[in-house]
Amino acid sequence: MSQNLQTVLELQQALSQLRDAEQRLHGIPDWMRELHEEHETRKAEIDNIEAAAAEAARERRTAEAAVQDSQEKLKKYQQQINKVSTQREYGALLQEIDTVKGQISSGEEQALSSLDISEKAQKDLETLRDGFREIEERYAAEQTRWDAEKPGISKQVEKLQARIATLRQQLPRNVVANFERILERYPSGAVAPVRIIERPGQKQREWHCAACNYRVRPQVVVEIRNGGSLIQCESCKRILYLEPAEAD
Repeated sequence: MSQNLQTVLELQQALSQLRDAEQRLHGIPDWMRELHEEHETRKAEIDNIEAAAAEAARERRTAEAAVQDSQEKLKKYQQQINKVSTQREYGALLQEIDTVKGQISSGEEQALSSLDISEKAQKDLETLRDGFREIEERYAAEQTRWDAEKPGISKQVEKLQARIATLRQQLPRNVVANFERILERYPSGAVAPVRIIERPGQKQREWHCAACNYRVRPQVVVEIRNGGSLIQCESCKRILYLEPAEAD
């Protein structure tokens, strides 16, 4: 195996390790994931009910304010009854009074309904918060444990970043540029092993790119084995290499 290919493989391995470490650092560890999901689900339930309770309280205040305004209008209309001089004015005023009374009745119903919703939401919140308290305590303990592990992962990230920088410097610029182009296309990896596929009934072995399954010509395998220039898959363009078991 050529030195450049060996360095490329080490670079790919370091990048994969860095990606995994950064995901652990900024994500949720597997041992905490189930509790995290339960915590977030319960918290979302509480948040939703709190929002519903707040909306019901707002609607109640709005309805009560509307009732108060309508009651003031009703007083004014009732005071005007003795002042009207025609039957037409009297009928129009009675119609306005009926309309305002309807508004008062509707507003009172709305206020009562909002009050019921708010009271039920408060009861539901008490129940959920009681059950959530135990989960929150466990979650806080796990979070403390996770925070204690983060510095170690951060150091690992720093070491891997330094390792990657060193490996890049060891490679020719054109190799690094090509590697980056392939990696941009395939974030999961810019290299691929060549694998032997045994065909039933056929004596001759076939070599294939393990990433895209494209057939690799025997002479290409020889070039890779001889450690010449870097060889790319003719189909997916990943850099090919032979695993120790396949190189013999």
